[in-house]
Amino acid sequence: MQLSFTNTEDRVYVIDTSGLIMLDYLFKYDNPVFAAIWEEIEDLIKQGRFQTIDFVEEEINSYEGKEEFLKTWVNKWKKSLVVPIDSESINAAIPIINEEYNTGFFDAKKQAEGKEEADPYLIAYCKVKQYVLITNENKTKPNKIPAVSAKNGVVCIDINEFLIDRGLKMERKKPK
Repeated sequence: MQLSFTNTEDRVYVIDTSGLIMLDYLFKYDNPVFAAIWEEIEDLIKQGRFQTIDFVEEEINSYEGKEEFLKTWVNKWKKSLVVPIDSESINAAIPIINEEYNTGFFDAKKQAEGKEEADPYLIAYCKVKQYVLITNENKTKPNKIPAVSAKNGVVCIDINEFLIDRGLKMERKKPK
């Protein structure tokens, strides 16, 4: 499902774990070249227009790699960034979970450990609220967030499309 790149005034974005990881990987927070991207995101957070759900926060906090930035950043913005999943979204996630249960949509390791996955709840939350979902998952595989979102009428974009939607671009300093 495509965004029309007009009237972005009230659009709310909800980002998944892969989107946050890709933001951190490609656009390092402490690199001044990317300051405008992080300023835009943090301004949107302050306005309540850039969010994630509590399941994503749990995934970020359970990450065991050596990169700690995202844990610290999510915690810093937690009050405005992390939204607890509501009962309406939980109810909307049930048919998604049932339909996608045997498609490879769910992580087998997480299932074996009895851990909840954020993905069906993210899609359901965006469906209920009519928000835009940002993910970095593969757009061509039928068992990934973009395809499952499309089946459920949820607009799903990647980081690049988010930057375009927000009118962010890198400009070369013109020689005098």
